Amino acid sequence: MDVLIVGAGVGGLALANGLVARGHGVRVLERAEGRRDSGAAVTLFGNGKAAAAGLSAPLDGLGGRIDELEIRGADDRRYGLTDLRLMARRTGFAVETVPRAALLRRLTDLLPDGTVEYGAAVVEAVPEGAVVDAAGVKKTADVVVGADGYRSAVRRSILGDGDARRNGWSSWQGLTAVLPELANGTHARCYVGPAGLCGLMPAGGGLLQWWFDTQGTPGERPVTDWLADRFSPYPKPVTDLLAAVAPQDVHEYPHVLHEVKDRWGEDAVTLLGDAAHAFPPSQAQGANQALEDAWLLAKALDGAGPVDDLLRRYEKVRARRVRRVSRLAASEITNRMPNAVGRFAGTVLSPTMAGRAHLALIRRFSSVLNTDRI
Repeated sequence: MDVLIVGAGVGGLALANGLVARGHGVRVLERAEGRRDSGAAVTLFGNGKAAAAGLSAPLDGLGGRIDELEIRGADDRRYGLTDLRLMARRTGFAVETVPRAALLRRLTDLLPDGTVEYGAAVVEAVPEGAVVDAAGVKKTADVVVGADGYRSAVRRSILGDGDARRNGWSSWQGLTAVLPELANGTHARCYVGPAGLCGLMPAGGGLLQWWFDTQGTPGERPVTDWLADRFSPYPKPVTDLLAAVAPQDVHEYPHVLHEVKDRWGEDAVTLLGDAAHAFPPSQAQGANQALEDAWLLAKALDGAGPVDDLLRRYEKVRARRVRRVSRLAASEITNRMPNAVGRFAGTVLSPTMAGRAHLALIRRFSSVLNTDRI
């Protein structure tokens, strides 16, 4: 089968690896002029790593291992500690925070040379199995997969709706060699209070992935000054971090949301990842759900029957899973703690119990951990 994938992000490249391993013909069209080596980091949980392994794209050892996740308030009071090693034991994959550049490099390097065509902007998709590029050239395939992000041209063509909508929150984030006592460990920490959330996660190689989830914009002010004012009541290491980073280190990642539709495509066209179901990053499942999409779609295309039937069955199964995480992420609940629920959970749940609860939650979102069938 000849498959054309629009977008060389995490989900599109992972799908390409899985399809190549299964003997399909694969072309990936990417609008950027080269591989994207910028950006911060993503957290890969057991479900995402298991999906990648099933796509012949192992992702172990690319970043910083996370064994524990601690939640503290703006007053520095501990509200919870989650032992993530249980997930590693149950799934066979450690939780890692991985620089996006390293992730894309691994997924690209595993593909045969020439699989990815850069500088190939797609402006329209055709349900029968074709895309039109910016030069007006039509390219056909047995299957077209829109993996082109939350501003997907494929989605716009096929579903007729617009880009994902912003919800007023943003992550102001960076990936730098700062706070070595945290960057070189396996302990992640989040501080939550009236201004929002500050997250600190080791990302390997002495790098720390850090972000500030908050509402509003800095206007004309330097973003670091604006964040320093908003988060000034928070304890060290939050204030130390803001004193150590420069405005050029900070990049905005807007929180956006797509309606998760029952049907993601038409005829020979479908979607995966943010093109299908963009949601805020508060559950750290964006890349993981894109990998899950790719895993199930590759399985679907191994099946017998008309292509449109295979694609609609894939969409039905994945919509049920991803709708759960989308609703939770859209609530921005982790950015509004410590609330009564958070205080209660942090008081009564041991780190091991919290780890079990977190794994159970991830399973609710996961096709691969439940071996969903098409």
